[in-house]
Amino acid sequence: MIFILSIIGMREIKRIIIPVDNTKESENAVKEGAFLAKLLGVNAKIITVNDTYHFISSVVIEEKLKKEAEAFLENFKKIGEEIGIKLETQLVVGKPAEEIVKIAREDDLIIMAYHDKTKGVDRILEKSVSKDVIRNAPCSVLVVKSK
Repeated sequence: MIFILSIIGMREIKRIIIPVDNTKESENAVKEGAFLAKLLGVNAKIITVNDTYHFISSVVIEEKLKKEAEAFLENFKKIGEEIGIKLETQLVVGKPAEEIVKIAREDDLIIMAYHDKTKGVDRILEKSVSKDVIRNAPCSVLVVKSK
């Protein structure tokens, strides 16, 4: 399927960006992203965005959250090693959708998890990172649904 798409005009993908949080859904996105990166022979980068900076004023708590993020990034990095590909990692601070879009380039592919945590009226009010990334990214976005 990938070869057919490239023949009919799909842009060349030079890098895969995998935005994550510390969830099972993100782990699934890392597995799929790492596998596809290996298949395409491109680099892949796992990123996580710390968006607590405007809620937390404690340096101690902020350091704890940073260490937790670094730990789960390392765990996700091991998934790439198991698949046979080196995954870069990056921790950034800001609003998740905005930071993901800033990092992405036209020749990237973003592979990210979709978290369907809301039901009913809450779904209408939901602010979805994946929806914002799809709307604003300079490249294609592949969303991995929960299993």
